Amino acid sequence: MIAFGSITPLEWAGFLGVAVYLAGYLLLQLGLIRGSGYVFPAMNLVASILVLLGLSSAFNWPSAALQIAWAGISVFGIARIYFLNSRLSFSDEEQTLIAYGLPRMSKPTARNLLNRGVWFNAEPGTVLTTEGECVTHLHFMLHGTAEVSSGNKSIAEIKRGFVGEMNVMEAAPASATVSVSEPSRVFSVSGTTLRKLAETDADFASSLSVHLARSTKEKLIEANRKLSSSEDAKDHAG
Repeated sequence: MIAFGSITPLEWAGFLGVAVYLAGYLLLQLGLIRGSGYVFPAMNLVASILVLLGLSSAFNWPSAALQIAWAGISVFGIARIYFLNSRLSFSDEEQTLIAYGLPRMSKPTARNLLNRGVWFNAEPGTVLTTEGECVTHLHFMLHGTAEVSSGNKSIAEIKRGFVGEMNVMEAAPASATVSVSEPSRVFSVSGTTLRKLAETDADFASSLSVHLARSTKEKLIEANRKLSSSEDAKDHAG
């Protein structure tokens, strides 16, 4: 049995290091952090240092060598991520898209996605999705306006954000028609490309899923707000 009262501060540091190791691995498995981001190698670096401190009160070389190697690998991983990120550049349009649509996506992953799509100027009347037809592309409205209609009835308006995010990964039928109503700037990438990327890159699949779900949630909240406001207005009119 462990006599907690006799555990030294350095030994407590070692226990804390084990906890940080386990927490990092758990967060990774839960999808809350990415192996390609800074957080995971940073947690491993901190954990290895803490365990090394714990070993100082009962030192043994095999365990120490493992922690030193782990710390070195973690430093290398952090440096590699920094190097990769520092080499990437984004246009003003791309930075705006990332800020509004993909704020938590890593820079290399975002760069990979943006390289697979195209920007275009959409004129009024351009149809981005058609109700009942399979969604073939994911679009992002950077600026401009698009009208969302269902059953020939206008139900919403999009000024900035994703279009087709609910159905593009399954190539499912669109729940509404989205057509450009004023000159707009749009980024577009095919669903086939997205699905291929998701199949070969787990980090991309996880990150894209989170951001598309976030966009869908925001639209549903806005739709419910407008519906509630409309019903309140009818009640007052009545």
